[in-house]
Amino acid sequence: MHDALEKEGEHEHGPHCGHEHGEISDGDEQPKALLIGYGDIGSRLAPMLVEIGFAVTGVRRNANSASEIEGVVVQAGDVSHADTWAKLMQEQWDLIVVTLTPSEYSTEGYHQGYVVPMQQLVQHLPAESDTLILYVSSTSVYGQREGEWVDESLPAEPSSASGEQLLAAENTLRAGLAGKKAHLAIVRAAGIYGPGRERMYRAISEGTYTITPVWHNRIHADDLAGALEHLALQHFMGATLEEVYIACEDEPLFGEDYVRRIAAQIGLDPATVVAKLPRSNEVGPRGSKRLSNMRLRKSGWQLLGDE
Repeated sequence: MHDALEKEGEHEHGPHCGHEHGEISDGDEQPKALLIGYGDIGSRLAPMLVEIGFAVTGVRRNANSASEIEGVVVQAGDVSHADTWAKLMQEQWDLIVVTLTPSEYSTEGYHQGYVVPMQQLVQHLPAESDTLILYVSSTSVYGQREGEWVDESLPAEPSSASGEQLLAAENTLRAGLAGKKAHLAIVRAAGIYGPGRERMYRAISEGTYTITPVWHNRIHADDLAGALEHLALQHFMGATLEEVYIACEDEPLFGEDYVRRIAAQIGLDPATVVAKLPRSNEVGPRGSKRLSNMRLRKSGWQLLGDE
């Protein structure tokens, strides 16, 4: 997704098989899902939604670059523009999943990439629409720097400009949906890794990564997609969702341990790698925190590695 989501390298992962699949009862009409910002996470989620009974439409700036998935229609659209939403809201959606990226890596880029599209969504969503909105945010809205444990009970207090814009987008949704029938669940994702996210692997293998005394929290892209599928399924089977969920793996990794894990995954000797990499005692702008996924876990969500 983006650097506020702390992209932390690729990990070899098998095909999606670790999540229990239910099925949405289609009744007289097939339920419709709209995936906004249809990119990596959306394209992983789409076939899961098709499998449980949804008709899926994805929206992205360039529809021609999207991979073809059976049962998924991809449309071109800029969701920062009112006319895109006006056209989309001519249909009634049972589920809207939002996975956005910044237009550029600056404060204004995050504002245009997150806040503005959510302003448009709440302005155009009919008040009587009983839609479930799953919004993927980032754990960078938490500004802890001392290795504190963080769960959903703690207030979001960003320590970066990008985190502030991400929180502003969340708050835009909350305020704009007040008084409407729509349901909202915000999924704050830790550092996403998986195929196509090789930045951290490359830095460690090239010896340019700096080891720092901070905690790293990660989630595989397939597990994040699985969390979204799980929450959608829970909702449509009658469960009441919480407003916020933290999506991360079970085990935060500290500094050198994180590097050792990745070095082993890419076939390097961990001891040799950590001995050669530069070090710093500085805690960077992402801070240092240990994230808890217990709320998602208690809802029945499983990681791919649980099998």
